Amino acid sequence: MKISCVIPTKNRCHMTLEAIESVMRQQFFRVEIIVVDDGSTDATLAEVNTLFPDIITMRLHGVGPGRARNAGVAAATGDILMFLDSDDLWLGNHVQQLVNVLNRGFPVAYGVAQTRHEVFGVDFLIPENGAGTEGDCFNALLRWCFLVPSAMALKRETFQATGGFASLPCGEDWGFFLRLAAHFPFGFAGPEPITLRRLHPGSLCFLSDKRKLLDMISHMLTVVENEPRATRAHCNHFKMLYDWTAHNLAQWSSIQDWYLAMLQERLI
Repeated sequence: MKISCVIPTKNRCHMTLEAIESVMRQQFFRVEIIVVDDGSTDATLAEVNTLFPDIITMRLHGVGPGRARNAGVAAATGDILMFLDSDDLWLGNHVQQLVNVLNRGFPVAYGVAQTRHEVFGVDFLIPENGAGTEGDCFNALLRWCFLVPSAMALKRETFQATGGFASLPCGEDWGFFLRLAAHFPFGFAGPEPITLRRLHPGSLCFLSDKRKLLDMISHMLTVVENEPRATRAHCNHFKMLYDWTAHNLAQWSSIQDWYLAMLQERLI
């Protein structure tokens, strides 16, 4: 078993170095690391090449996190694929916990991400309260995206069967996970966090352009409309969600704000 980790990054030099170090600290496993620099204007790529000359690096020109991850996968040689956003960190048990799940026969594994909200100073877990779903996760993912790329692993052939991530500035992971769940069962690594996710002012989950939410919902509607397992009711749900979000768009500053508002309104 060879494991590859793809780290997409842009203008996050210090955070990227910390992310790499968190992969290198994994016990019992040597992980191939591919850093995909998506058009940084700072010293990210130069610092990575200087401090970690043995890892694979690539430079792209602003293609977005989804396509950057796909490019990293194409350069990877592992049969097990993992991901780490450059502002996140793997905790010490990350690889072992996910490998344990894959060894139970699941083609996709995920665990809990502890999110540290560095703006408001609060922490929360994804999935909520650390309560994950195992097996057929399709309907659960139609409700909400309860996992993040930095806390999942999958077999290479499973990734290839879905065609990879979409080219979107936000929400490309949700559509990818839904397409995975339509065909493959997910295994859950348990309630203890395996990833530290940092929500900061430069995070893509902060809505500098709030119309990204509408683009994300439009993409999800397209995914659902083209998925045979989805029903007309599922499509109508995302159409309703689009209209409600468009009407209330000014209220939210982050994806988490939007999620909490939907919970309060019992929309998900």
